[in-house]
Amino acid sequence: MRDANVIILSSVDWDFNRQNPQEVALGLAAAGHGVLFIENTGVRGVQWRDVPRMWSRLRNWWRSRGGFRSGTAGAIDIHPPLLLTLPYSRTATAINRRMLLRVIRRWLQRSARKGPLIVITFLPTPLALEVIAALRPSLVVYYCIDQMAESSPAARRVAASESRLLAGADLVLVTSRELFEMAKPLASRVELLVSGVRCEEFAAERARARQPHRLDVIPRPRIGFVGSLRGAIDLPLIAAMARLAPDLEFVLAGPLFIDTSVFAPLPNVHLLGPITHAEVVESMVRLDAGILPYMLNPFTAAVMPVKLKEYLAAGLPIVATLLPELVAFAERHPGLISFAGDAESFVRELRAALAANTAGAEEHRMTIAREYDWQLQIDSMIEAMDQTLSQSNANHDRIALSR
Repeated sequence: MRDANVIILSSVDWDFNRQNPQEVALGLAAAGHGVLFIENTGVRGVQWRDVPRMWSRLRNWWRSRGGFRSGTAGAIDIHPPLLLTLPYSRTATAINRRMLLRVIRRWLQRSARKGPLIVITFLPTPLALEVIAALRPSLVVYYCIDQMAESSPAARRVAASESRLLAGADLVLVTSRELFEMAKPLASRVELLVSGVRCEEFAAERARARQPHRLDVIPRPRIGFVGSLRGAIDLPLIAAMARLAPDLEFVLAGPLFIDTSVFAPLPNVHLLGPITHAEVVESMVRLDAGILPYMLNPFTAAVMPVKLKEYLAAGLPIVATLLPELVAFAERHPGLISFAGDAESFVRELRAALAANTAGAEEHRMTIAREYDWQLQIDSMIEAMDQTLSQSNANHDRIALSR
C-alpha cells in the first residue's frame, strides 16, 4: 500500500464536525499517501434545512473553480461536488457519475504516485457504486459508521445499494457490534474499527485550561453536549434536566438541525452553535461533565458516539441513555459511564458524578481514551488494508457494483 492514491467518498463535508472521514483522510495523508476527499454527495434529496450547507458548497466549488482546494497544509485535496440531488434517479446518477469521474481522473493525472488506487467510501449509494465500478481500483473499502437506511425515511432506499456494496467491497470497516452483525452475512471481510480521539490535542488543551476562554461567562458546574443537535438527540430530555436543576448550566455546542425552541425559556441552557474542531477541544476541557442523551430507536441502536472518547480524553464524567454500544463499552470499562432513563435520574447521576470526581478518576478516563487514539485506529486500518491487498488481487469484474 505504499505511495497509494486514495479516493475518499465522504458522508460529510470537510468543514463539518470532525468525524471519521476527515480523520481517515488526515491519517492516510500523514502516512504518505495521496488523498482526494470528495465531500458528501448525499443519501437523500435536498430539503429546506440543507440550504445553508448547499450555499457553502456552492461557495467552495466556486473558490476551487470546480476542481480542488487544499486542506491541512496541502496534504489533502478536497473536491466540493455540485451534482444533481436525486440520489436514486438513474439519469441523475449517470450524469453525476460522469462529472465525478472527470474530476477524479484529472486528479489522478496530476499525481506522481505509482502505488495502488484505493477507494474508501462512507456512502453506500448508487453513485458510489458506479464510480467504483468505473475506476476499477485495487482495493474497495466501505467504512460503515451508521445505519444510513434508518437515518430518515428519505434515506431508506439506500438499503438496496448498500447490500451490493457490502457484498462487493474487499474490506468492510464498521464502528459498532450492531453494524458488524449487519455486515457479516454479506461481506467477505469485516473489521470493527471504532471512532478514535486525538489524545494529544486534549492533553495540550488541559494544560491551558486556566487561560481565559469564552465559556468563563457561564457559571459552573457546566454540563456539556458537543455534537450535532438532530433527531437522534433527545432535546425534551435535556430541557427537562435543565428545569429540574437550575443550578446546573447546560452547554450545547454544535450545528442545529432540529427546532431548539424548547430551550428558549431556560436561562441555564446555552446554545453555542457550530464550532471548529479546535473550539471543540477548547470547550470540552472546560466542562465539568458530558452527557450523551440519545433517543433509543433502530438508528441509534447501531450508534457508537464519536464524542464518548473525546469526553474521556477531556477527563469528564459521563452520563448517557442506554444505547446498546455504550452499555457494551461500560461492561468492558466499568465505572466510566453512568446511565439514566429520564430527567430525574439524569440529574441524580450528574450530581453523583460531579461529587465523586477526582484527579485520579480523570486520569483513569484519559488512560482509557489513549487506548483509542486515532493513530492506533489508523494503524489498524492500514494493516487491514495491507492484508486485504496481499491476500487477493481485487477482481472487480466479479462484483456487480454497477447496475
